[in-house]
Amino acid sequence: MIDILLATYNGEKYIDRQIKSLVTQDRDNMDTDIRLLIRDDGSTDKTLDIIKRRLEYYRAKRPNPMEVVIVQDSTPSGSPAANFMKLLSLSDADYVMFSDQDDMWYRRKTSVTYNYMKRCEEKYGKDTPILVHTDLSLMNADGKKIAESFYDYQKLPREDRLSTLLIQNTVTGCTMMLNKAATDLLKQAPADEMILMHDHYAAVLIAATGKVRLLDEPLIRYRQHSGNVIGARAAGSTSEYKERFDLGRGKFLKDMDLSYRQAGYILKRYEKYIREAKGEDTVQMLREYSELIMADKLQRVEFFQKYGVYKNGLVKKAVQMIWC
Repeated sequence: MIDILLATYNGEKYIDRQIKSLVTQDRDNMDTDIRLLIRDDGSTDKTLDIIKRRLEYYRAKRPNPMEVVIVQDSTPSGSPAANFMKLLSLSDADYVMFSDQDDMWYRRKTSVTYNYMKRCEEKYGKDTPILVHTDLSLMNADGKKIAESFYDYQKLPREDRLSTLLIQNTVTGCTMMLNKAATDLLKQAPADEMILMHDHYAAVLIAATGKVRLLDEPLIRYRQHSGNVIGARAAGSTSEYKERFDLGRGKFLKDMDLSYRQAGYILKRYEKYIREAKGEDTVQMLREYSELIMADKLQRVEFFQKYGVYKNGLVKKAVQMIWC
């Protein structure tokens, strides 16, 4: 079974198209079934009404509809990460995917990701925690395509090294699939430790205990609009440089402190698993990284040079070294 976890909150503007793209995922060439779990986090708009109407229409038209469960929970979680973690706690599926409310999935997204995950499990073993993620195409608020590849648009590295993921997350939550070994690990963590979002936490955790692998194909249209929790800017563009300058060193240092703290949470909770999977050197790197929150600039620069922990791109790396 594959569970798609859809977390919603005041998403009436885009939710109908996203629900349609999820319930029409290709199931013809798969040896397992798909279930959609939906949890709304206390929307005050018409999100739930729109979801229910779309599901009624879908079930009336489809002879073999996908199983869809709307989680009845009236207690708001307070954050996207907490909403997703509540959904994750309800899933016992062999594989889990995460869905935002305002994107659109290509019909082949689940099947292609699943088949790639199966190949990874054949190579590394089902007991190895594995996170598979994919590229995305970008669209604006009106659905017009902005870029074919998120990785090209952001000039991101296509290598999922722990040293890179620590300081710059390249794993987008709505593209992830986790196997059972990975979800069993992630379920041990409370949402309040995921201070840089659940996808960054998961990426660092699985890179430190298992395998993170990119399926280099855009399988989703990621919608860019003013309500995005985290948005995308073209790497090297004037708007990106302006945004970084406007936010300034204070914002950079705050984000870095959150990164150090999150790594510390991961190490404290999963040190045994990390040591068993990757050895003492990885444990030491994470420990030293988490301790940078108390370090001076020279100590931080020395750490970055020692372990090759850099943001991708000359400008981002330069900013990192100057502002750290």
